[in-house]
Amino acid sequence: MNDPTAQQAFWLTLANAFLPPKRAEIAAAFRSVLPDDLEELAAALGLDLADEIAQLRKAVALLDDDLALLIDYSQLFLQPPLPASLNLALYVDGALNGPCLDALENAYRKIGVAKREDLHDLPDHAAVQMETLAVLFGETEPTMTPAEFANVCLVGALPRLAEAVTEHAPDSPYAALARIAARAIRAFRLEPDRDAQHRRKRAAGRADLSLGVWRHCEICGKPFAREKEIQIMIKALAQANLPSDFLTTCPDCRDKAQGFFKRAIG
Repeated sequence: MNDPTAQQAFWLTLANAFLPPKRAEIAAAFRSVLPDDLEELAAALGLDLADEIAQLRKAVALLDDDLALLIDYSQLFLQPPLPASLNLALYVDGALNGPCLDALENAYRKIGVAKREDLHDLPDHAAVQMETLAVLFGETEPTMTPAEFANVCLVGALPRLAEAVTEHAPDSPYAALARIAARAIRAFRLEPDRDAQHRRKRAAGRADLSLGVWRHCEICGKPFAREKEIQIMIKALAQANLPSDFLTTCPDCRDKAQGFFKRAIG
């Protein structure tokens, strides 16, 4: 997995394979050399994709001609209602133009790449993302690592794409191709920062009023202090022989009560 040249070739190959097979040379390559190329690159990267590549080889052998491949692609990705979408942000946000698309656009700006003017797809298209991933493997000092970019969308979206295509057309070559991409992207999954997760969990716990650890005012019923802190104050007051009954009410209710008392004796 540490061979950048093989990684670049692998993801460029997949990027081209997920483009519409309108050009004769692209369709012909898909139906003839694509399984062999992916098999060779998978071996170079140490990826166990034998089953998926065998399924791809079987699927392309069933295609009568290049037109059959284009029809298969169109029925899956172009003709509504779409059984599957190559705009991968849909699998992360559940809708287009959500936070995932914003994150991708920010990533492209950070990397310093831009779409060609003749490419009319959204920046979350599978082929655009895969080509960008390949570009990062060709950079000597990338402003974003391949794994960082992959975790913006590809890591979460490609397994769902594979599920969608397989469910609708399990014998399609694009089902096998999507499963290949989904298996390969697993290597880029970043482990979560356990310390950061623990800090966020503790912060959420401190802010969560539903945990039952807050002292509620006996008058207005609002939470006003952590029960643990109240118990510490009660203990300190008891050691000083001072009363702690006032801690049953919140500061606002205590102020109101003191105000009434002053007026009464005034």
